Amino acid sequence: MSDKIEDNSSFEEFRNNLKGGRSVKNIISFLAPFSKNAKNMLDAFENFDDLENQFMELSKSPDIFNHYFSERGWIAHESGNHDLIMECIKLAEEDNIKIAEDKLADYYTSESIHWLVSSTYGTQEFRKRNELINAAFEDTKANRFHSAIPLLLMIIDGTVNDISKSKGFFAENTDLTAWDSIAAHSSGLSKLRDILNVTRKATTTEEIFFPYRNGILHGRDIFYANKYVAGKAWLTLFAINDWAKALKKNKENPPKENKKSNLRDALLELKDTADKYRQHRQKIEETSKYMNHWKDRKPIVNQDFPVQGTEEDYEKFTPERDAVHFLLNWQRSNYGQIAKQIHSFSKEVNFGKEAGRVRKVFERKILKNFEILSVQHQAPAIAEVKVKVIVLFNELEYTKEILLRMLYQNDQGENMVYGQVGGVWKYMDSFFFHEIDMIDY
Repeated sequence: MSDKIEDNSSFEEFRNNLKGGRSVKNIISFLAPFSKNAKNMLDAFENFDDLENQFMELSKSPDIFNHYFSERGWIAHESGNHDLIMECIKLAEEDNIKIAEDKLADYYTSESIHWLVSSTYGTQEFRKRNELINAAFEDTKANRFHSAIPLLLMIIDGTVNDISKSKGFFAENTDLTAWDSIAAHSSGLSKLRDILNVTRKATTTEEIFFPYRNGILHGRDIFYANKYVAGKAWLTLFAINDWAKALKKNKENPPKENKKSNLRDALLELKDTADKYRQHRQKIEETSKYMNHWKDRKPIVNQDFPVQGTEEDYEKFTPERDAVHFLLNWQRSNYGQIAKQIHSFSKEVNFGKEAGRVRKVFERKILKNFEILSVQHQAPAIAEVKVKVIVLFNELEYTKEILLRMLYQNDQGENMVYGQVGGVWKYMDSFFFHEIDMIDY
């Protein structure tokens, strides 16, 4: 594995493409005064310098960040906040590293990490610990660090044990590296593990600023409950999630050997990479624009909705509209459409099989009436819709309140932020299906 993150395969490939593009741009610039075609081609390189500068910043910042902060328990990782990383690097270079640490600790113990917490749902090993993760998050937001930190340490150790199929995060010989990863580079998680796993044999009443696993869980480090320890524990958890995703990606798409390409191939790859990069930046900018929008939507009660309506009675791209769409599909016994509204963590879904599963749950439970009681947004992409339903089952009517926990995503299965258009609110079915099954008891 490379000594530097900036030499990771994806960075190196893009860097080589930039070099090829720079050579072509120089040639075209020379020919432009003599050729109209060359001048037109030069227009395609209009933003090339900006792209090159952005790439330089993006590729070098993880190594620089780790240089200043890894010994202090903070590492760069794929899902980290790039603007925060750059701000902290600037502060460190100005000899204000304490201020930078405060910013990191404040960020990783704030509501802002809700997006990162939600992203753990996509990793199976974290998903089974969803309730514990949510409990740790609620404790963190309430500054109950004394309870959040031990929870996080247990989640971290158990999750890595499941991922590695052998040993937990704090075991010395657990391989925490992955090809072409930032978090799982040798300067990342492995180094962080070594710092957090130091022996803590003596009981100490001095305040600590690292989530020392042995000292905290064995009751030796008594004064551990502060934002620095909690923030570093959360960062470790998110970095492990990035590591797990890198392992999965490498398994599904094994690393390819670097092959020498001709100039034409280099240009095509450069254009493709540049287009993807611009799309990625546009997506980040658009998401950032809506991040505060969801906070402005106060909990909504049933007076704001018709007692029972159709989708057209509700605003587009809202959780209540898609909840009503689901309820109407239930009334119409449209099990195929219900199956398509279920959120799946897997990219490959057999809708025929899912429709059959839905049928078994719903086919004898006839929805007579429903009412939206409330809508509460838990996170930018997560909302809970409380619904009162009247269900006819075995000639008896049951009135029940059910909760639809919904996730907002686009067609590619990527999370979106409330306020963005074009997404679909899908419900997570496990708890809800259990409630429906309980109607006949």
